[in-house]
Amino acid sequence: MNGSLKTLSPTLRNTALGLCAMAGLLTATPVVRAEDYPSKPVRVVVPWPAGAITDALARRLSEQVGSQLGQPFIVDNRPGASGSIGTSFAAKSAADGYTLMVASSDTHAINPIYYTKLPYATADFADVTGLAKFSYIIAVGKHVPANSLREFVALAKAQPGKYSYASWGNGSLAHLGTELFKSAAGIDLLHVPFQGTAPGVTALISSTVDLMIMPAGTAEHQRKAGKLKILAVAGPMRSSVVADVPTTAETGYPSVIVQQWFGLVVPKGSQDGVRSRLAAAFSRALTQKDTAEWIASEGGEPLPLNGEQFKAFAQSESQRWRKVIADARIDLQ
Repeated sequence: MNGSLKTLSPTLRNTALGLCAMAGLLTATPVVRAEDYPSKPVRVVVPWPAGAITDALARRLSEQVGSQLGQPFIVDNRPGASGSIGTSFAAKSAADGYTLMVASSDTHAINPIYYTKLPYATADFADVTGLAKFSYIIAVGKHVPANSLREFVALAKAQPGKYSYASWGNGSLAHLGTELFKSAAGIDLLHVPFQGTAPGVTALISSTVDLMIMPAGTAEHQRKAGKLKILAVAGPMRSSVVADVPTTAETGYPSVIVQQWFGLVVPKGSQDGVRSRLAAAFSRALTQKDTAEWIASEGGEPLPLNGEQFKAFAQSESQRWRKVIADARIDLQ
């Protein structure tokens, strides 16, 4: 192009350069004015199946934020590969404020240290706000002759390798959380990974496996149906959902803390003004009475962190799980 321009007259050359510049402007990503955002529907990527706790939280918040901002916020479930498929899709989306993602312990703390080849990096995202965190519980099937965590540990020590545990996949929070418990208790359990939480719970209540770490709300529903026993809350304090169940600290294992947490992220390069508008809207949605009550009913609590605080929190969690992987000598994938 430059060689051709040299043969033109100054007037024609200036005109051609102007047209080239205009073409560049027309093909560039349009600037989104924060005060006009959003002017069309917004996609909220959830890298897990419909029905999971991530999905339920995202749908509640998206409905409320959509009402606030006057445009639909549409949940887009893209499950697979421990959350990597949906997360990679979100990372590669335009940084225009119209693709958001619900990040989690798995996508932003565990996957980056467990998988040696990951189709995304946490640096591909800009953090918007923390959303919520949920303490998980340790449950066993009705067939297991233990009614407390100490009793289960005694059983496992008496018969090393006899008992098994379910997770929703290699490298998942349930996998690493149970490995943390194994290490703290000095016991040997067989890992049986499944493709999702629901299949693991089904295996537990059908006596295919013996133990599983899972959301408190899910566990309490099954306990009320008489299908499993809850031994402990894997968190720093008791859960209102299962108020009669002691914490791991109360039973002698204070280091066993297994919490699933969520935050809102957008592709790197998204405008600060748009991120601020989103942070304010999602924070307001978290304070709505019905949402706050639902989060509490699932054993959770809000995670009121701004973007920088959420980023630091995720990094600290990643370091914690890195130590678990090293101590348990878990092979990376």
